[in-house]
Amino acid sequence: MGNINDEDFTIDYMNKNTFIKKWIKLGIISGLLVSLIYPALIFISMPELVQTFLVMIFGPLLGLASTGLYFFISLHKKNISSSIAFISNIIAGVLITTMLLIQMAIRSSKPESLDISNEWIWKSINQVHLGLDVAWDVYISLGTFLFAISIFNHPKCGKVLSVIGIIISILLISFNAISFPKPPSNAGLIDMGPFIGLWYLALTIIMISSLKWVDEKIKQEAH
Repeated sequence: MGNINDEDFTIDYMNKNTFIKKWIKLGIISGLLVSLIYPALIFISMPELVQTFLVMIFGPLLGLASTGLYFFISLHKKNISSSIAFISNIIAGVLITTMLLIQMAIRSSKPESLDISNEWIWKSINQVHLGLDVAWDVYISLGTFLFAISIFNHPKCGKVLSVIGIIISILLISFNAISFPKPPSNAGLIDMGPFIGLWYLALTIIMISSLKWVDEKIKQEAH
């Protein structure tokens, strides 16, 4: 077997870290798209085809954004918390895609009028997407909580953003537990979803502003 010289090792290491930077950039793009799609689905009335398309890509984009964030955090320090967090967020992406598609399918099949005999059946079917909504909140709150812990000592994120993320994720899961099976907003509580979205948008902006730092970290670790 031949010996691996320092030049070969440096090239391999640079290729590995270039791959990581590509993931970070993909995470940034995906994170920005998620930040646009989320409020659009809530506040903007749009054709059903457009809405269906946005719902279909929202979950996968969330997973890609979370993976990019994982690599960004790992450049500073690899830890179990961020590893579990991005897996949890990928599961959350699957759940919210499933939940929204089921919600749309249920609403599209709702009869114009309900009599006493089928009202109970309709309400029971309608509870399905509510349960999936809570399942999505469980995994996104876990992912957010663990990502928040992971960035506590990160030089580009800081402790304040970390603490905010921890608080938001705890409130999200707590309010869902209190109001279950109703959404928190239907039970007189605060919907923490938009706050979660803003927290991830803040992280995405930090990632954009830290691309030079990413390059420096790659160069440092290559030597």
